Amino acid sequence: MGVSVKYICINNDKVLEIPKSKIKRGKMLKPELGNQTVKMIELIYETIDRKPGRIIRMNIDEVSFDNEGIYDIDDDSVSEKMRVKLEYALTDFFPESPLPIPLAPIILTESEIKLLKAYFNKKYPLLLTNSPNVIEESIRKAKENYQMQIEKMKRSHKGK
Repeated sequence: MGVSVKYICINNDKVLEIPKSKIKRGKMLKPELGNQTVKMIELIYETIDRKPGRIIRMNIDEVSFDNEGIYDIDDDSVSEKMRVKLEYALTDFFPESPLPIPLAPIILTESEIKLLKAYFNKKYPLLLTNSPNVIEESIRKAKENYQMQIEKMKRSHKGK
């Protein structure tokens, strides 16, 4: 057994996967997504006989592709998102700093969940068999984490 990652985009009722061969030096290429903002799912999964077998974790984000269909991880707006996420991760080490407003979680709609499940069932049937509630669970955890960050932010600003 091993662990691998897939990047899947949902846009206009379509599910598009970004193959590893189209990811180089922090840039993802998907020409059909040029000038579009999409929901991107980073899917971390366990492999069974070199095939996707069980989802370990899902991260959902909203990303924008440039006019050539390139999403650059090092882009300034992405760096700003990472800075805010990092500040919350470091609050245990530097609790005196006032925190910025946390980033709201990106949540899939019911129709996007159905679309993603249909895609998994067609392309990677073991994923949902072995991890049936992982999508809903990742959304629940994102909402829970957001509420915890709101509380941390409020505490960090008291008395400032």
